[in-house]
Amino acid sequence: MNLAHVHLILNHLPVIGIPLALAFLMYGFYIQNQPTQRFALFILVGLAAMTLPVYFTGEPAEKIVKHLPGVTKSFIEEHEDAALFSLVLTLLSGFVAIVALWFRKDPKKSRILNLSVMGIAILAILSLLYTANLGGLVRHSELQSGDVVQPGAEIK
Repeated sequence: MNLAHVHLILNHLPVIGIPLALAFLMYGFYIQNQPTQRFALFILVGLAAMTLPVYFTGEPAEKIVKHLPGVTKSFIEEHEDAALFSLVLTLLSGFVAIVALWFRKDPKKSRILNLSVMGIAILAILSLLYTANLGGLVRHSELQSGDVVQPGAEIK
């Protein structure tokens, strides 16, 4: 297993985990259940931390795939730029989640901070999905052209 493989494995954690944690946070907020909200905030902090190894395995992954057939440098650069933006948003959501955990005993501040985490997490999710899509374009030529292989067609 190389760092490109590690990058591909790790990038699924925030892309799938953050929407799930956000769903728990929204549910806990809706039913006004503090333990559920705390659980979701802790998970968001952990997932935000997981974006660091995802981001930092991106450069070694680039070195591995950039010379492969069908890989275009412009796709890699676009993905890399989007990844930095996603990293910042995700870390910001994790930081605000830490602050929300810190002020959990103050109902007014807790409410405002939880709403802030939700808003930032939604932006982070949208950014992560865009970044993941760009990452798919780096190596999946079938996504680049929009061509669809018909069932039973010969693949060359």
